[in-house]
Amino acid sequence: MRPLSKRPGNPLGARLRQRLGLARRTGSAALADLATLRDAHERLQARFALLRESTSDGLWDVELGKRKLMDPANEFIWSEQVRRMVGYGDTGELPNGLASLLKLLHPDDVLPTVTAFTAHIHDRSGRTPYDVTYRLRCKSGEYRWFRALSHAQRTAAGYAIRVAGALTDITDRRAMLALQRYAEAIVASLPTGLMVLDGELYIQSMNRAFCDIVGLADEAQMRGQDFGAVIPKSAIRDLAASLLAAGDTRHGIGVDLGDKHLRVAMEAIVLAEGERRLLVMAEDVTEEQRLRDEARHHAARYRDQASLLDKARDAIIVRGIDGRVQFWNKGAQRLYGWSSEEVLGHRIDHWLYRDGPAASSAVVKITLEAGEWSGEIAQRRKDGALLTVEGYWTLVRDEEEWPKAFLVINTDITQRKASDEKIRNLALYDTLTGLANRTLLTDRMASALERAAQAGDPLAVLFLDLNRFKEINDTQGHGVGDQVLVKVARRLQAALREEEVLARLAGDEFVVVAERADAAVAARIAGRLVDAMQDPVATHSQTFPVGLSIGIATFPRDGACMDDLLKRADIAMYRAKAAGGGFMFYQPEMSMGLLERIELAKDLSSALAAGALQLHFQPQVDLANGRAIGAEALLRWRDPQRGWVSPGVFIPIAESRGMICALGRWVLGEACRQMRAWVDAGLRFPGRLWINLAAQQLEEADLVASIRGITGAAGIAPGCLALELTESGLMADMEGSIRTMATLREDGFAIAIDDFGTGYSSLAYLKRLPADKLKIDMSFVRDMLTDRHDYTIVTTIIGMARNLGLEVIAEGVEEGAQAQALRSLGCGEAQGYYFGKPVPAEVFAEKWLSAA
Repeated sequence: MRPLSKRPGNPLGARLRQRLGLARRTGSAALADLATLRDAHERLQARFALLRESTSDGLWDVELGKRKLMDPANEFIWSEQVRRMVGYGDTGELPNGLASLLKLLHPDDVLPTVTAFTAHIHDRSGRTPYDVTYRLRCKSGEYRWFRALSHAQRTAAGYAIRVAGALTDITDRRAMLALQRYAEAIVASLPTGLMVLDGELYIQSMNRAFCDIVGLADEAQMRGQDFGAVIPKSAIRDLAASLLAAGDTRHGIGVDLGDKHLRVAMEAIVLAEGERRLLVMAEDVTEEQRLRDEARHHAARYRDQASLLDKARDAIIVRGIDGRVQFWNKGAQRLYGWSSEEVLGHRIDHWLYRDGPAASSAVVKITLEAGEWSGEIAQRRKDGALLTVEGYWTLVRDEEEWPKAFLVINTDITQRKASDEKIRNLALYDTLTGLANRTLLTDRMASALERAAQAGDPLAVLFLDLNRFKEINDTQGHGVGDQVLVKVARRLQAALREEEVLARLAGDEFVVVAERADAAVAARIAGRLVDAMQDPVATHSQTFPVGLSIGIATFPRDGACMDDLLKRADIAMYRAKAAGGGFMFYQPEMSMGLLERIELAKDLSSALAAGALQLHFQPQVDLANGRAIGAEALLRWRDPQRGWVSPGVFIPIAESRGMICALGRWVLGEACRQMRAWVDAGLRFPGRLWINLAAQQLEEADLVASIRGITGAAGIAPGCLALELTESGLMADMEGSIRTMATLREDGFAIAIDDFGTGYSSLAYLKRLPADKLKIDMSFVRDMLTDRHDYTIVTTIIGMARNLGLEVIAEGVEEGAQAQALRSLGCGEAQGYYFGKPVPAEVFAEKWLSAA
């Protein structure tokens, strides 16, 4: 931390310099004054140091000047309290600097933190605050939560030149608040009334259910009141006091409160501080009591009218204390199959209960103690079929209150249980494949992680994605795609052992969780899965090669919770997919580069807005004479810091950031501008200029109007231009693509299908496409002279184009032998490095354009 007197704009420093000048002029009096100022400065500096070291918060300070945030020259200083918070001793262990902070930040918190800090700095009005929470990794490896606040010192123009702030550890506060909210939410949602009394039987709290039971608007009006204000029964209060004193519990306490009958339970608890509390739980059993009283009344008074009970759909049974059946209605006969003559006077528990007499004995015991019992129990019919009933048992007493019999009402809930099981399956299992879904995976993975943590065992998570499955869906329809998924699921399941859990997350994404699996075991599992998909999947009289890309994360190396393991396995899967399939293990460096991609996207957006992108032009030639018949406009970007950025890098970022349509419009506009410039310069362009349209542009409702507007504004006729659309982009919405292509072709634009042969082409659609030309993908041309399969594919495409009346052009021609072979096969046009690389407009014009 710099001395206070050196801070910009410090009035004390200014006064000190003023007094120094005065001292030179006025002698000893000024020197005395200077000594006083120095003393005041030292006291103020000591006070500031004392405040800084005595606060529990960490302080930080970054001096920007005119530099960008990420500039390594920025001086970023932390107080020693910051280091103590995260467990580091000094600057040797944790150097000052923004890079140190970024290394400590949790990966999920990097982007929001940098975004918020950048917004705070760049808002010259100073109204955008910097108040964020994020996680920092301590020296122990633990992540803790912190709250960061800052204030920026700005120039007169509003530019931030220095930012200082404080850092507060809020981990324990968040945990306690979360636990408190969780407990309060549970208590508030309980259907049973719950009231808490302190050691003097004064009301501390009661939930909504308790208020409803005793008829209160809310608990506030009773908080602090004596227990007797809610239940004005002296015997109940005395019982509560004795239970509290003895630390005892009592259930099944009947309380009449006005016209309500309550069933109350009380339990004394001792808090960690030694204080006692009494929990009072209440249920409104008024209706239940009424029904029970009615049942008892009718059982005693109208026994001779038992025939009325035969009309009930439920099984109504009266069994004696000795277990013998005394009454068996028609409902029981219909439910179980035994007639009343077969069971009256007999003990039938060994027939009736699936688990034998032991099951009924437990129910008898509870009913004798509590006076009633209700619940589900497994039984069987006379024919041996199993069923589940919901039973209600009531103890019947004689005039002297001695137990006399049990009134049993059983309802068949077998179908309801089956429906519940079906609903459960729908909630936990994927309806298409029958595999566990995300919900069940979450439950099983949580249990597996808990077991792994307790036993110290490894655990592996494999994230699976099918290669090129989207093309099957797009070209063959979701019906075929679903059948492919079903067959893939069966293969994957067959390749796994019983203890290895397979789940389908969504679409063509699957997850495998393997307990006690280290990296070697996980690799073997991945190998089995890859092998299982070696053969194409056959369905609907077609076969589809479906490979796998698998990412693997292991516990505890790559994470301790499900979200971290899934996220990192997903990252590894994308790396495997980018490498062409197979499997890869997660490596920490795979998560790196996030800030670079963000910066790249921001700089690309700035380059687009500033017109700093470029078009290069590659000639297309007639294979018969080598003359130019057109050219393709290709987007290029030279960044001042990075140099040339490959389209393979920035195009995917543009697609993921929603910038590709804007780039497409810029390319078309720039191509028209350049064409206009060549025409105005008196140069003749041979044939058409070819421009690529991205798949996302085809989804724009105003695409045709946009193209017409751009070309019209530049004064370029549609006959001068041709549009290239990728095969996979067309297949995403074939009908819409056909309509768009037809309209553009009617306007005079030529249409080509780019990268032909790389997707699941449908000839039924191909013959309907209003296209002029097919473009053979360079992946087939490159190896056509050494790979007979590629040679056959090229031959087939040329023959198919000829039969459909389409022109054909090959891209990626790099050798004369390739050009000669293409010409002999009937391909008339080509482009590639053999004829010319993509070059800037002026270079292209010098070599390929002639005077009009």
